[in-house]
Amino acid sequence: MLRKIVRRSVPTFLGALALAGGEAGATGNGSDAGPRLVIVAGVGGSPEHRERFSGWARELCAAAVATPVPARVRVLVERPPEAGESGDPCAPAGRSTEEALAREIEAAGETGAAEAGLVLILIGHGSGGGNPRFQLPGPDLSPERLGEMLQSAGAGPVTVAHLGSASGAFVPALSGPGRVVLTATRANETNETRFPRHFIAALAGDDGDRNKDGRLSALEVFDFARRGVEREYEQEGLLRTEHPLLDDNADGLGSLEPEAAPGTDGVLAGRRVVLVRSAAAVADSSGDTPEIRRLIAERDALASRVDALRDAREGMDEETYLAELEALLLQIAELAERIAALREKTE
Repeated sequence: MLRKIVRRSVPTFLGALALAGGEAGATGNGSDAGPRLVIVAGVGGSPEHRERFSGWARELCAAAVATPVPARVRVLVERPPEAGESGDPCAPAGRSTEEALAREIEAAGETGAAEAGLVLILIGHGSGGGNPRFQLPGPDLSPERLGEMLQSAGAGPVTVAHLGSASGAFVPALSGPGRVVLTATRANETNETRFPRHFIAALAGDDGDRNKDGRLSALEVFDFARRGVEREYEQEGLLRTEHPLLDDNADGLGSLEPEAAPGTDGVLAGRRVVLVRSAAAVADSSGDTPEIRRLIAERDALASRVDALRDAREGMDEETYLAELEALLLQIAELAERIAALREKTE
């Protein structure tokens, strides 16, 4: 009987999970702040580019802190001022060297910080060919070195957005379970990118929130920026020299147009909240305790297993698939009941 109930309720349950559960709850989990956001403005190469990159970093930071769940933002730039304005959350925390970046990523993995997750945004120039790099003061950053750094970020959700040229070359080294990787270009596209302006517009305005639920997912931000780039080139009648990629299924390839369907890129990115823009979107979780947040993290991990199981369904026996799905859904339902009961006690 229970299996029949699960059969009937799976579509409804998974639809609700995609909208209200999964990683959508991770940003609005009642912690003192949202995810740790590290914004890195690399070497400009000219005063004009240096100012542009640092200005974009400030715009991103301003969008991230002016929300009901402000991110804990750390901004690194090529040439930070000697003294920032007192109390300014967007004042640069230091110079954007490889060493400073490694410290910021390591801090994101410290106890109590990892569960909220890390969002890393790279702004600047990239180089392609057989030796891809993101240009920083001092040693430039290789995809492999950044991949090593991210290992110290812990088991929490990690989202990386590389907004520079030749950024697609970073996808294979950064791809992995639980990772969402966005890039402005394919690996071999080395022209200056237009993607950052549209990426910032998605975070700073309301138009990027396609489903109007008050939360900006990584997929929504990517799609908004991608379409903005396409439209800009089309309006100017130019041949496109940048093709953004998204990878979130750990295959290291990246998709030009994520489908958010089982087995494709876009499923995890659609649930990975980058920014919460509406107080209503987090009202239910505003008083969550550490115990509730721990249970939410367990629920989200099970939700990820549901996604993985759905991806593997085609090669499975149907009865085995339904049995495993039933077990996961029952565990998620039990956790949901425990979370609701604990929230009632804290009201």
